[in-house]
Amino acid sequence: MKSKTKPTTPIKDQIKLGYIDREPPQKKALPKGPLRQAGEGRQCSLLIFVPRSAISKLIDDMTGGYGYSHLAVDCGEVDIPTGKRVMVESTVGVGVHNSFQDEYGDRNFVRIPLEKVGVNPAEFCDCIRAKLGEKFDDEEVLTLGVFHNPAQQICSDLAAVCLPKAMHMDMARYHRSGFLHPLSAVSLQRKPGKTFYLFISPNGFAEYFGAPKGSRLAGRDQMSEPVLPVDRTPPLRAVLKSAYMFFISFGQTKQ
Repeated sequence: MKSKTKPTTPIKDQIKLGYIDREPPQKKALPKGPLRQAGEGRQCSLLIFVPRSAISKLIDDMTGGYGYSHLAVDCGEVDIPTGKRVMVESTVGVGVHNSFQDEYGDRNFVRIPLEKVGVNPAEFCDCIRAKLGEKFDDEEVLTLGVFHNPAQQICSDLAAVCLPKAMHMDMARYHRSGFLHPLSAVSLQRKPGKTFYLFISPNGFAEYFGAPKGSRLAGRDQMSEPVLPVDRTPPLRAVLKSAYMFFISFGQTKQ
């Protein structure tokens, strides 16, 4: 008699389903608008969420293990009918859309304000809102950034494409130096003259801006003022990589 085995989901489909947590939101309603600014002037913050399933934990592990698996953007807006705070995110099957910041219930997340590190809130949020309605980039998820459709977005790419180009280059430089985990980002420039492209995961964002590891968050909506790598002590892996490159270079000059 043949034993019955439960079919397993292919790993690429696990990644696709897990990169943006596919477990149903604890609060499913979406903002209907109109929206208004919550305070004076434009505001912008990254909201980076910890994993809440085995699959999203796998994605955390695959992108450096810093403790995060999803990213959304707060442009300081409130849904007028409900009075609830709104964020912009990109999820599988829905794409880029408005959602409530309490959508994931008591799932922990860190808040990183961007204005103090040279990001213009109005320009950044205008760029984010221009992405509303764009599809989710399945191919970018499956290849962890190797293939990218500029007209489609994953959660972290939504923020990355709207940051200043100088910050892209800075992230890529610190990634190459070992300051950021080697699995947390991928920088690509396929052909000479082509536009530089940086894929950076939620873990890469959190580590670049000096946020605490996800496991160290005390609760939801924990504020973390950004501290750029230039103002921090480099991690051991960056020191070791720098020493290795020095000895390689020194050895070549001796030949």
